Amino acid sequence: MSTDTEPVSARVTERRQTSVERRILTSLQAGESRTIEQLTASLPDVSWSQVFLAIDRLSRSGQVVLRKVSGQGYLVSLNRTRLDA
Repeated sequence: MSTDTEPVSARVTERRQTSVERRILTSLQAGESRTIEQLTASLPDVSWSQVFLAIDRLSRSGQVVLRKVSGQGYLVSLNRTRLDA
């Protein structure tokens, strides 16, 4: 939540990160798992760090699941069990 005492840059960053999260979720709705690198490539105006941070938040909130894949890093997918609940 933003407040009037919060710096403008923090509010802008908060909105941008929320936008990044929405874009990642939209990208994953096709049903295919994607690597962090694939997600970053599909969002050319967003840095790898911003994608990583958004995925971290989405994972901690249970909206996405990360799966370790040998030689490919991690695959990110929607948490279908949470969506079905």
